[in-house]
Amino acid sequence: MQNTIIRKAHFTKSAATLISRTLAITFLALFLQACELDDGTDSYDDDVTIVYSTDDGTETLDNDDVYELLLRADGAYLILEDNLSTITIQGDGNYLVIDSDTSIDEISITGDDNIITTEDDVDLTIDLLNIIGNGNSVTAFEITTYNQTSDADDSENLACEVSDNGFCL
Repeated sequence: MQNTIIRKAHFTKSAATLISRTLAITFLALFLQACELDDGTDSYDDDVTIVYSTDDGTETLDNDDVYELLLRADGAYLILEDNLSTITIQGDGNYLVIDSDTSIDEISITGDDNIITTEDDVDLTIDLLNIIGNGNSVTAFEITTYNQTSDADDSENLACEVSDNGFCL
C-alpha cells in the first residue's frame, strides 16, 4: 500500500509540473502574440498609400495617419495636408501644394513638367529628392539629398531652396 501511495504522489507531482509548464508556455505564447516586436529601426510599413489617378482633378488630400501619395494622373491640382511621408509622381503637368507638412522623407518624380510648392508659412525639408522626368520644379526650404537621372540638362529641372524672401538660391 505504501508503494501505491508514493506512486500516486509521484504521479500527481509530475502531472502538476506538466500542467504548470503547459500553462506557462500558453501564457508566454499569448503574451508574445499580443506584443509588437520592434527591431529598432524606423519603418513606414504601416503607412497608408493613397493612389490618385484622376486626370485634371482638383482636390485636397489629408489623412489622420502617416500616408504616401502615389500620383498617376496628368494635370491634377492637389493640396496636400498633414502626415505626408512620401510623394511619387508618375504623371505629367501636375501642380501640388504642400499645405502644412514641414518634413517629407522622399519625393520621386518620373513624369514631366510637374510643380511642387509650399504655402508661404511652410518651411519644407525633403530628405531625398529623385527627379527622373524633365521640366519639373520643386520648391523647399532644405533638400538633404538630390538625385537627377533624367536625360535633360540641369536647367530643365529646378530644385531649389527658398530663402527668407522666397526666392530660389
